[in-house]
Amino acid sequence: MSILDSRALLRRLLLEPAETPWLEFKQNNADPELLGRCVAACSNAAMMAEKDRAYIVFGIENVTKRRLGTTVQLGAQRKGGENLHNWLTRMLEPRIMIEFLDFDEEDGHFAIIAVTPSYDRPIRFSGTEYIRIGENIKTLREHPEYERALWLATSRQKFEGAVALAHQSAESVLDCLDTGTFFELLNEPRPQSDAAVIAKLASHGLIREDMEGGYDVTNLGAVLVATDVSRFPSISAKSVRVIKYVGKDKKRSEKEIEGRKGYASGFKGLLTYISNALPTEETYVNGVRRQEPVYPLTALREIIANALIHQDFTIGGAGPVIEIYDDRIEVTNPGNSLIEVDRIIDERRSRNEKLASTMRLLGICEERGGGIDKAILEVEEMSLPAPEFFASHDSMRVVIFGPRRFNQLMKADRVWACFCHCVVRWLRHDPMSNQSLRERFRLSDEDYQAASAVIADARKAGKIVQAEENQGRRNARYVPYWDRA
Repeated sequence: MSILDSRALLRRLLLEPAETPWLEFKQNNADPELLGRCVAACSNAAMMAEKDRAYIVFGIENVTKRRLGTTVQLGAQRKGGENLHNWLTRMLEPRIMIEFLDFDEEDGHFAIIAVTPSYDRPIRFSGTEYIRIGENIKTLREHPEYERALWLATSRQKFEGAVALAHQSAESVLDCLDTGTFFELLNEPRPQSDAAVIAKLASHGLIREDMEGGYDVTNLGAVLVATDVSRFPSISAKSVRVIKYVGKDKKRSEKEIEGRKGYASGFKGLLTYISNALPTEETYVNGVRRQEPVYPLTALREIIANALIHQDFTIGGAGPVIEIYDDRIEVTNPGNSLIEVDRIIDERRSRNEKLASTMRLLGICEERGGGIDKAILEVEEMSLPAPEFFASHDSMRVVIFGPRRFNQLMKADRVWACFCHCVVRWLRHDPMSNQSLRERFRLSDEDYQAASAVIADARKAGKIVQAEENQGRRNARYVPYWDRA
């Protein structure tokens, strides 16, 4: 994002207690070689400090921070026959955004170089990596501890921290973010003062000070609590679509809606809409007729929350889609799974860790790693077919099936359900048995052989193994294949 107010930026930088590794004050020295090393060092320091930019300010006396003015005119500076901006850009690797700001104040002329970190790898100037330690510029290879920290920092900058809307006033922030729902989900009263609300949003990474007297709304803030996602270009295509079809294919749709709110602020409404669109079945409890859902709503909640959290936001033009058919629900998110399908129940990994942790904090999803296994257990309690997971190059699709009796399941469906049951039992440290599998499929004791056949097929497919060797068939217990690998 380009700097809009150079004077406000200068005033803000002068509020810093002193120079920092990402902020240097100078008066007149604009030697190109020195500036090149300084730009690389400050940029790398900004990356380590998780700052959006590094700054080199001309016209300010170091230590005292007195405004002396400068004779440096960055736009007119040259290196050989080339203007300084082009030369610096060419000498730095990888290419980064460099802004030259020249402006006049009542007390003189000032200039600022603003540099955006790479977040890909450490910046090199003329083939050498530099870091600023205190007020000194050092080569990175002299300080391996800084080099390790810098490489770690390159992996921390994620989509969530990027700017969705720049240079907003406090009033604009409160208008475009649903702060009421945010505090409701936090189970905290909304502070009475707007300043306290702004501070709370900043503490959770939803906004941040832009160093020019305003605030930047981050992608995290926008995607979670936007009042209208269309106001944020970076996430406008990431809204959730819900499509209800007539029948079992896509030939005819009954209704399609697209969410406009952020994921957290709109999650309750999304689940209510989906719940109302799902089929129900009539049951009698103590003589009272009720309409009960045929799908486990808790499982749906967890699977939808996982799709929102673990999507790949770098894939443009695609957001999460929930499709409702007569016999199933399909939840698709952009981005392939980071985990192989067989381990999706027990392994934990996320592209968007800050989004995941904030969603957990707001009560949108389970504690870390508790979602998919809980969904499987909910499905088993209703004796539904096990959800299936389909990973492709650029998307992940989860299919939740409607009711089917055991004799309606194909062999592959029974094996997959057996494997999923085995995994959730393994997670509970209570290995699967013939009896537990019969209970999962709602089979009677007389159906012992039917359950044994499913176990035999799952073993042949390499999905499960006996927990212990030399167990008798009737008392045998089973664990996922990787437990004995």
